[in-house]
Amino acid sequence: MAARRRGRAARPDTALFVDLGFVLALVAVGAFAAWPIYQTWYLVVTVAGAVVIAAGVVLLGRLRRWSWGLISVCTAAAYLAFGVPLAIPSAFASRADLVLGYRDLVVATVGDWKKLVTVDAPVGHFQTLLVPLLVTMLVCTTAAFSIVFGRARSYGVLVPIMLLPTAFAIVFGTTSNGHPLEIGGFQVAAPTHTVVGVLALGAAGGFLVWRGQHARTLALREAAAASGIRRPAGASVGSARRIAGAVAVALVGLAVAVPLSSTALEPSQRHVLRSAVDPTAQLSQYTSPLTTYRAAFSADPDTYNAAVLSYSGDARQLGRLRVATMSFYNGQQYTVLPSDSDRSSAFAHLPQLTSASHGSGLASLDVTIGKGFDAALGSGVWMPTVDGLKAVGFGGADVNALTDGFYYNTTLQAGAELHKLSPGDSYTLLATPQAATAPLGSLTPPQGAVPATADIPDSLTQWVQSQNLGTGGQALAGLIQRLRDRGFLSHSLVSPGTGTASDPTWLRETGGKFQQSLAGESMDRIGELFSDLLRQQQKVGADAPAASLVAGVGDDEQFAVASALIAESLGFPARVVLGFTLAGSETDAGAIPACDGGVCRGKNLTAWVEVQGADQKWVPFTTTPQSKLPLAKQPVTTSVPKLPTQVQQHVATVQPPPEANPTGGNRQNNDRTPKDAAGPAAWLPALRIGGTILLVLLILAAPLASLVIVKAARRRERRATPSSAGRIASGWDELVDTAVDLGLPAPGVRTRVEAAALYSAASRAADSTTLRTLAHGADDAVFGAFDPTPDEADRFWAQLDEQRSRLAAAFPRWKRLLALVSLRSFRTGSRIGGGER
Repeated sequence: MAARRRGRAARPDTALFVDLGFVLALVAVGAFAAWPIYQTWYLVVTVAGAVVIAAGVVLLGRLRRWSWGLISVCTAAAYLAFGVPLAIPSAFASRADLVLGYRDLVVATVGDWKKLVTVDAPVGHFQTLLVPLLVTMLVCTTAAFSIVFGRARSYGVLVPIMLLPTAFAIVFGTTSNGHPLEIGGFQVAAPTHTVVGVLALGAAGGFLVWRGQHARTLALREAAAASGIRRPAGASVGSARRIAGAVAVALVGLAVAVPLSSTALEPSQRHVLRSAVDPTAQLSQYTSPLTTYRAAFSADPDTYNAAVLSYSGDARQLGRLRVATMSFYNGQQYTVLPSDSDRSSAFAHLPQLTSASHGSGLASLDVTIGKGFDAALGSGVWMPTVDGLKAVGFGGADVNALTDGFYYNTTLQAGAELHKLSPGDSYTLLATPQAATAPLGSLTPPQGAVPATADIPDSLTQWVQSQNLGTGGQALAGLIQRLRDRGFLSHSLVSPGTGTASDPTWLRETGGKFQQSLAGESMDRIGELFSDLLRQQQKVGADAPAASLVAGVGDDEQFAVASALIAESLGFPARVVLGFTLAGSETDAGAIPACDGGVCRGKNLTAWVEVQGADQKWVPFTTTPQSKLPLAKQPVTTSVPKLPTQVQQHVATVQPPPEANPTGGNRQNNDRTPKDAAGPAAWLPALRIGGTILLVLLILAAPLASLVIVKAARRRERRATPSSAGRIASGWDELVDTAVDLGLPAPGVRTRVEAAALYSAASRAADSTTLRTLAHGADDAVFGAFDPTPDEADRFWAQLDEQRSRLAAAFPRWKRLLALVSLRSFRTGSRIGGGER
């Protein structure tokens, strides 16, 4: 018999392998569910590393008989040691980044949970965003392995613990439901999420069914061994039948519930944390780059000849470098973002751009920032990119900082770098080669487009009508060509001089005669431009030679804005783009010269306009005015102030530092703020904040207050017990519960008298004689021949309340407060051996 028992003990426990299989299965389901968030195979390294660390620490702890606390400390140490290679692959860029990676690991453990939902998915292995997944997997598997290898009876706890990785993937997941799937006439709206739910819940349900059946089998086997009664021969067959029936019922339920629920739920009803967080960087606090356009043509300092950037690669296939795209005109200037910016017009982290590798059929361009970058482009936050961008890879010592600061807007096809670009910084752009665009004259406005009327100068409308060219693409092309032919290029309000061979200026290179030109792009400035054109046309007639109609003065700042407003007035969506034309691409004869020799200088900075046709594609065209024909004789020109040096460009505001929080989005709006904020409205923010804090405190305190109320109700119910004997017995239970909540041991198998001696010894303030008397009184009430009177029960409770107070008085105040909300008396109970009532 002993040999058979030893043989059974030596057999491997089937439940152990089932528990381990369940844990690993739920790990796989959680990783599968998290794939849409990351979509990088480094996720496998992160998950596998978490499982290996958890298993190693727990097994070592079991061999050395470590406590839970020591296992937790060792797990945290292993996490700090291996977290960087498992979750921050970017730290291997350099030795300095590897050292900083451990600092980032600690910071990301706390802060990257919010950051994970502020970055557009898929996030890849961007920065430290794999850290939340590593923490979730490591904590859950460590807890699960501790329960499994500890052979704990509470196997049911494994289910909620191992469902947490799947819950993490769902809560932090994407809002997309994927393409619907047809199954037997039913439409499964979210097939991926459905599969995840079926696998997770099916594994959990199957595990609990098998575990319950296994526990029943073990209990019957032990009972048979103890009693000598053998189980019926068909018992195992019955167990298998019950398990198969449970599985069949579950499969039928899933087969019916999944299609019906998926058909009933709309895909738009999926809401996750990402739905409520705006992961955009609001850049409207930065000055619009078009307002500083003329700084690139300055001779003092010489930004005209300074190298803004250099490039190499497939320049001919890419055509242009886009510095900034401005789509919103507010009557004062064209801006990158509107005042009421939303997600469609804002910039965001796009890890898929910074983590993508070279692809077939893509054009490549290597860009290096030059010394004239800041002077020519003002804030320096706008990063030159290309249309059709597919990937960007930064180089140099600041590769991680530059990657962290890169934001992109796919709608505008424009990028921003909030980690200030410095001379020598470099990056590589991968993009789709640019195809030939449709001629401007072949375009038609998008369906449903309405010609703009707001922020359109009256003189512009009158000039467009006076040309009698109609509407549509042909009219737009004709109007833009006439605007350029009747304008004159001038980059300055004051004469830049004639220039020298060593220091050429824009005036010397254009070969024209200097004409004063005001900066700005407001409605007044654009309105004056068209007023000059109208007056000259009325003076000489619309059919006069082209040289007699030249009257408008300005540069790309004014003429690009004017051209965009013309397009808007005809119903074409338009936007202004600031950038460079690369050498080798097709350029207009009258345009700003393209970059030469792989270098873009200040003199090559230009602005062009893009309009959208009915096919939703954006078509660019040049708007630079001509510089060969001078202004017509005695034109009515824009008035120039007597003190031109006092003219200031609009929105010359102080630029916020590049270190400003890119994901804030909470811009201060001081417009129309009343100076006198007195009155009840001034207290609203304070009341709102105070009320929020109070609400949070109430929510946190609600469970504790509930415990106090439940204990008071329990004491009142015991005191109101109908029989006197029951009241006395319940009173003793109340005393025992008080002692247990204070941290004293439960009576267990001790008699009441023994428990009274134990408590009087633990509390010097308690009266041992009275406690012993109370214990004897409770025994007499329960086991005595006569029931006590109500007066005796009242005296018992009075003495009891006094002893409860004296018992608690021996403990410090903090422990008495903890006793009020302790759950120990609910877990241990107050019944003692031989004294149950």
